[in-house]
Amino acid sequence: MTRTLSIFILLVALPVAAAPDGGAPAVAVKAPDPAAAIAERAQALKEASELLDKASAARTRGNRNFAEQLFSSAELIVGPDAVAELAGFFREGAPPRVNTPLKTLPKDTPAQPAVVGNSDDDAPEEKPKKGSLAGTVRLEGKAPIEGLAVVTLEPASGKWRRRTPRTKILEQRDRQFAPRVLAVPVGSTVTFPNFDNVYHNVFSRSDSKSFDLGIYKGGAARDVVFDKEGIIRLGCNLHANMAAHIIVVAAPHYAVTDSTGHFRFKSLEPGKYKLKAWNEKSTQPVVRDVVIAPDKNTVSVVMAADASAGLGTDKFGVARGGKP
Repeated sequence: MTRTLSIFILLVALPVAAAPDGGAPAVAVKAPDPAAAIAERAQALKEASELLDKASAARTRGNRNFAEQLFSSAELIVGPDAVAELAGFFREGAPPRVNTPLKTLPKDTPAQPAVVGNSDDDAPEEKPKKGSLAGTVRLEGKAPIEGLAVVTLEPASGKWRRRTPRTKILEQRDRQFAPRVLAVPVGSTVTFPNFDNVYHNVFSRSDSKSFDLGIYKGGAARDVVFDKEGIIRLGCNLHANMAAHIIVVAAPHYAVTDSTGHFRFKSLEPGKYKLKAWNEKSTQPVVRDVVIAPDKNTVSVVMAADASAGLGTDKFGVARGGKP
């Protein structure tokens, strides 16, 4: 791989300024040592060049994931513009790269809970409706309940007022995602900060939102707008154990279950609804009709535990632990 690297150095001589009152001259500002700056930059370029050579060799062997990781490391050293013409070669087959500028969240930002997302909490009713619904979601043959779930309700009429998009945080902390399950209305923005001192690479290959946030650390963050209803599975391309889900909902009522599978809607207009439920350990939502009476209502939802128990795939779609 042949590359041409140019270094431009501008040296400005700083004159010794006299004091305003004619007294002793001000302390001179020491000019930077150009030799040291050149040596430091040359070493960085050498490291980047070695990484690119290794990335090229890995790509030739067919190990696209490792090749892209090496390329991204070189990119951090020299900047994306210097290697922009090579990005397509190393990232072909991966989700679309999000290249928006990084922002930084305060390091004392409070840790996020394990679950986030409840329409009653996001937009409380000024005057509660007469109906309510409490229920549980469980998996076939599983006791106690396993996995977190999201439940939504849509009026059978198909008519309702669209929920206002929200702004939420899904963090990387202690090499885990939090919240592990997040429910948001269509159009919501999710910020993905990494509060660890190691790099993470958040990505999704989901049909309704496919993206690759790149590698960053130390409180840096990028935003993603989720403008289509669907189930988004998140992974970290550098840490196979990390997984989370974002459920983007169009329904007016939504809730994430607690660790025991319980959920509750406190304010519902009496009538017929379509209930949808999804669990971390299921592949497809369960859909059923429910009738809400002008009182307290209950429901129990049973789902198939048919999701793969593996670690998912890397961002190129290769099963973790599988062949390149």
